[in-house]
Amino acid sequence: MQKKLMFSYLIIILAAVGISMFASWSKGYSYLDERTREFHLKQAEMLADTLSDAKFESYEIFVEKYSQKYGIRITIINKDGEVLADSETTEPLENHSTREEVIRALNEEHVSIIRYSKTMGQKYAYSAVPIHNENLDGVMRISLPVSEMTSLDRSLVGTIIVTVIFCMLGATLLAVLFTRNLSKPIDDITKAAEGISSGDYETKIYSNDTQQIGRLAEAFNSMSDTLNTNIRALKRRNIEFDAMLKSMASGVIAIDNNDMVMFTNDIFGQMVECSKDEIERQPFYTFMRNAVLFQIVTQVRETKETVMREGTIALADEKIFRVTATPLLREDEKDLGILLILEDITQIRKLENIRRDFVSNVTHELKTPLTSIRGFVDTLKAGAIKEERVAVRFLDIIDIESERLSSLINDILLLSEIESKKDNEVVPCNMNTVISDVIELLQPKIADKNVTIIYEPKSDIEDYPANVDRMKQLLINILDNAVKYTEVGTITIQCEEKNNKLLISVADTGIGMEEEHLDRIFERFYRVDKGRSRKMGGTGLGLSIVKHIVERYNGTIKVESKLNQGTKFTIYLPY
Repeated sequence: MQKKLMFSYLIIILAAVGISMFASWSKGYSYLDERTREFHLKQAEMLADTLSDAKFESYEIFVEKYSQKYGIRITIINKDGEVLADSETTEPLENHSTREEVIRALNEEHVSIIRYSKTMGQKYAYSAVPIHNENLDGVMRISLPVSEMTSLDRSLVGTIIVTVIFCMLGATLLAVLFTRNLSKPIDDITKAAEGISSGDYETKIYSNDTQQIGRLAEAFNSMSDTLNTNIRALKRRNIEFDAMLKSMASGVIAIDNNDMVMFTNDIFGQMVECSKDEIERQPFYTFMRNAVLFQIVTQVRETKETVMREGTIALADEKIFRVTATPLLREDEKDLGILLILEDITQIRKLENIRRDFVSNVTHELKTPLTSIRGFVDTLKAGAIKEERVAVRFLDIIDIESERLSSLINDILLLSEIESKKDNEVVPCNMNTVISDVIELLQPKIADKNVTIIYEPKSDIEDYPANVDRMKQLLINILDNAVKYTEVGTITIQCEEKNNKLLISVADTGIGMEEEHLDRIFERFYRVDKGRSRKMGGTGLGLSIVKHIVERYNGTIKVESKLNQGTKFTIYLPY
C-alpha cells in the first residue's frame, strides 16, 4: 500500500513539476527572447542616435569603439546596401541590400531577426534601425552570435533543472513522510485483518485519528468483537452438536440435494468402516447402495415429510435398520437436503424373535406335562382310581410330570434371575471345594451307571470371586448332561489357573453330537435328540443357563464333540 501511494505521489509530483517546468521555461524563454530583442533594438537605436549626434573621423573608428565597449558586432550600411563599416572585419563585404533586416530597416522599420550569416558562418541575431543625418541615409545594424544567447538559455535551463531536482527531493521526502503517516493505520488494519483470518479474534486497532481512519478503526474493532462473539457461539454450538452426534447410538448422515454427504457421525463411519474424512463431501451412494435407502430418499424429496422405514442393509454383516429420513429446511423453507438416522435394530429383532420363540417353547414345554397330568387326572376321575394298581401307576406318572414341570419353572426363574445380572453374594470361591461338592451331589445319578468321574484337585488355584451357587449351577448342568449322555465311560474334570484366567474343562466319552448342532446347543429349549432329552427329564435350558453364567463373569465357553466319541466343554473365566 505504501509503495503504491509513494509511486502515485511521485508520478503526480513529476507530472506537476514537468508541466510547471515546461510552462515556466516556455514563458521565460519567450520573455527573455522578447526582452533580448528589445534590448538589442534599443542598443541599435542608441548607437544610431550617437552616430547622428557625434562627430567621428570615420565609421570604422565608431564601430570599433562601440563594438569593444558593448561586446557586439556593429555594421553600418548605406541605402544602396553597401557596407560602410563592420566591427568584425576590415575587408570589403558583399552588398547587403538583399538582407531581410536591411530591407525592412530601409523601409523605416525597427527590426530584430535571427538568420544564418554567410560571412561569419554561423547564426546571428540581427537588430537593425534606419539612420538619417546630413552625412548618411542608411541602416545601423548590431548583431550577436546566437551561441551566446544559447549559453544564456542553457544557464537558465540548468538553473531550472537544479531547482526542479531539489523540489523533487523535497517533495519525495514529504511524500514518504505523508504516505508513511497515511499508510500506518491502513497497515495496522491489514495486519489485524490477517490476524483475524488466521483465527486471532482478539486483535484490536488503536488510532488517535478522529476522521475516516479513526472511524474505520472503530468500526473494525466493533466488527472484530462481533465476529469473536459469533465465532465463539458457533464453536460452542459445533461442540454441542458434535457431542450430541457422538453420544447417539444411531448412525447419522446428512446429504445435500446432489446426494453429497454434508456431515456424519462416528457411528455411521463404523457402520461403513470408513472415517468421517473419507465420507464427508463424497457421494452418498458410494458408501450405501441399498434399495430401501434410495426409496426413502426419493419419497422424502417428493413429499417433503419425515419418512420411517425398516429394511435389511448389507454392511460388514447383514443387519436390520430402522431408517428415519427428515427434510432439512432453512427458515425461508428452502430445501437444504435430507437427514438420515440409521438405527441398528438387529439385536432388538433378534431378541424379539428369541422372546417369541421362548414364549412358544415355554408354552409347548408347559403344555406337554400339563396335558399329561390333566389326562391322567380325568382318567382317575372316570373310575380308574378304584383300580389300585392302575391308580398308583397313574399317580406315579403325574408325580414325574409334576416334577418335570417344577424343574422347568425353576430353570426359567433361574435363567431370568441370571439375566437380571443381580449377584449380591460374590465371595472368593475355592474351586476344588465347589467341584468336589458337585461331584458328590451327582453320585446318586451315576450309581446305576458304569461311569467314573475323574478329578484331581490342584492346590495352586487362586480363589475365584463369584457367587458359589452360580458356580455350582454351572458345573451341575454341564456334569448332569455328561452323566445323562454317557452310559459307559469316564467324565474328566480339569481346573487350573492359566494366563490370569480360571480354566474349567469337562470331557466325557458319551454319545457326542454332530458338528451341525454345536452352534445351537446353547439356545433355549434346543435339543439334539428331543425324544431322548425329554425322556431323561431335561428341560432344554441347562446349557443356556451355563452360557449366561459364563457371560455374567465375562468369560467364554467352547464345545468340541464328535459323534459316538464324546464331548468336551472348556470354560475360561478371567480373574
